Amino acid sequence: MGPEFCQVIPLKKRIQPHLRVGEGDVEKHVIITGNPDRVPVIVSRMKDPEEVARYRGLVTYRAYTPNDIPVTISGTGMGVASTHICIEELAKLDCKVIIRLGSCGGIDPSVKVGDVVVPTACVRDERASLNYAPMEYPAVASPKWFIAIFESISELLPSDRIHAGINWTSDIYYVNPALNQLDLWTKARVKSVEMEASLLFTFAQTRGLDAAAILSCDGNLHGAQKTEQAEEGEETGEQDPLLVEAIAKSLDAVVNAIDKLEESN
Repeated sequence: MGPEFCQVIPLKKRIQPHLRVGEGDVEKHVIITGNPDRVPVIVSRMKDPEEVARYRGLVTYRAYTPNDIPVTISGTGMGVASTHICIEELAKLDCKVIIRLGSCGGIDPSVKVGDVVVPTACVRDERASLNYAPMEYPAVASPKWFIAIFESISELLPSDRIHAGINWTSDIYYVNPALNQLDLWTKARVKSVEMEASLLFTFAQTRGLDAAAILSCDGNLHGAQKTEQAEEGEETGEQDPLLVEAIAKSLDAVVNAIDKLEESN
């Protein structure tokens, strides 16, 4: 066998224990999503996707915007516990911007299936972010990224499907009815509920990073909610065509925002 068949592939360095990403695997801009199965779907709408790591059901890719900006796309799993691990490991490899592309439930009655919420800030109804700052510390999106993403999605969907405001982040999905705070947050004009954004915003602000989120609505807690399906073929919840469209348009908005802000730098 000649030397051309004996090429040595260099081993990665600084391998993170859960995502298994190492030096050179994480770009300045990162998109995270709770469902790891959504990662290949996201990168299919970008240029030159390549898988860089897969471990414990979590997958990480690199892909490129239309302006050839490299972006890391990583699945975090559901909720603040696994998200905390993933964003710590991504930040250790020097990312600067983390955008959450996820789903949410509507709280404001005007937020319906297939609508998009771009949070300005979050109610911190979870405990993981206390690792970074006391509860009095606000969980706020980076202003320039909020503006860029909101402007971008406003070019892609009708205005009545786009919302901005406060999001409620909870570390509980199946709520004990006796302890349900839905009425409280409805009266406080909260737009939506999900399980990760307040941790991301608090983490980023305390680490000197930028962060924002864009959330596609899969149901409203005052109306049609994402729940069990009577049969597998139902086009409800994650399979609802309006939600599928909202997620695709949300990705396009994030990618366009990255290109726009990089071009202005």
